Amino acid sequence: MINPNSSELITAQIRDAVSAVDDDVIVATSSGGPPAIESDDDVFAAVAPMTELIEDHEAAAYVVACFSDPGLEYVRQVTDVPAFGINESAIRAATELGDSVGVISSVADSLPRHARYWEKLGVADRVVADIPLGFGVLELATPEAYEAALEAGRGLLSAGADVIVLGCTGMTHMEARLRDELGVPVIDPCRAAVQAARRALRGAR
Repeated sequence: MINPNSSELITAQIRDAVSAVDDDVIVATSSGGPPAIESDDDVFAAVAPMTELIEDHEAAAYVVACFSDPGLEYVRQVTDVPAFGINESAIRAATELGDSVGVISSVADSLPRHARYWEKLGVADRVVADIPLGFGVLELATPEAYEAALEAGRGLLSAGADVIVLGCTGMTHMEARLRDELGVPVIDPCRAAVQAARRALRGAR
C-alpha cells in the first residue's frame, strides 16, 4: 500500500486504519511525492515517484492510497499483480451497501476530478453529492475538521445518501465516530481497498 504523498503523518494514519482489518499490509511513503495531493498538478506530480517506489517493492497486490487514484492505470499496466485504488474500491463497496452514495471530500478543487472519475467508472449516477470540508489533507486531524465532516455528513443524508464515503486518506480516523453519530454505513477507502485486494488474492489461489 503506497501513500503517494510524502507525509509520514498520513502514512501513519493509513497504517493505523488498515491494521485493524489486515496486519500483513506494508504501507510505504512516496518520499518524492508532493506533501499533499489536492490539485490536478499534485496528482500528476505524484505518479512518477510512486511508480518508482513500486519498482523497489515486490508485492502480491498494490494499493494506491490517495482518493484521486493517481497513476492507477499505469500501475496496472506495468505490474503483473492486482492493483487497487481507494476511490474506486470505496465507491464499489458503497454501492453494494446502499442505493445512494454521499462523499465527504477535503477541498473543493478535488470535486471536478472526482466527478470525471466516477463518470469513467460508470457510477456517477449513484453519487448524490460530494461535499468538501475546506480543510487540506494535512489539516484533517483537528476537532474543527471533524465537526465540519459531521455537518457534511448530515448534509449528505439530507441529500438522500444512505451510505457515506470518506474522500481522503486524512479522514480515516473519523470513520467510527461518523458512523455512530450519523447512523449509516461510513466507508473508509483505505480499508475498502485492502479488503478488495485480499478478496482478489483469495480468488486467485
